[in-house]
Amino acid sequence: MKSTLLAIDTSTDACSVALLHEGRLFSNHQLLPREHTQNILHMVEALLTEHQITMSMLDGLVVGAGPGSFTGLRIAFGVVQGLAFAVDKPVATVSTLTALAVRTRELSSVSQGEMITTVDARMNELYWARYRFTEEALTLVTAPGVSKPADIELGDVNVLSGTGLVYQDQLQGLQANTELFASERPRAVDMLGYVRDYPEQVQWQSASLIEPLYVRNDVAKKKADQK
Repeated sequence: MKSTLLAIDTSTDACSVALLHEGRLFSNHQLLPREHTQNILHMVEALLTEHQITMSMLDGLVVGAGPGSFTGLRIAFGVVQGLAFAVDKPVATVSTLTALAVRTRELSSVSQGEMITTVDARMNELYWARYRFTEEALTLVTAPGVSKPADIELGDVNVLSGTGLVYQDQLQGLQANTELFASERPRAVDMLGYVRDYPEQVQWQSASLIEPLYVRNDVAKKKADQK
């Protein structure tokens, strides 16, 4: 496993950076709506300086792939690609919804079951994915998508998390005993935790090949038309 990694996520209203070094995780996660461009590089520099790590010492970089804010994803991908190219390091992408699943499993009192993680997609929609989890494993059941809240089949979901729960009153079949973590956002430190714990699920590649995870058709089409 790559031992010294830097992760960056700006997919929501938070700026999030994290460092994995010698098995230890360090992070800085701040809510900074519409201030990503002004702050993200300063946060990266401060974190590396604090732990006496230079860019050349990194084994690779990790970026929050989305889904999330179109502008936020472009900022994170631009920063990570620029840094990776400068020191010729590989990059891995981790879904923001998977990062939420990692954190939610740690917060939940439920030891195994199913969870749905969400990000507010605006326009009365949410990005979401379904996972099955135990204390040892985390498995994607339903791939990231975007839906109206009422169109999501909750089934036997034990835990729900993320900012998409702003629409929780529209979710059909929500049980009273379902654990809710509505204030949680994707964190770079949880992306590193996922890369560390599930290396077989991670693909390392050139920074020139990474792509954001867009799940809205209009955004995906716009991106394709630009190529």
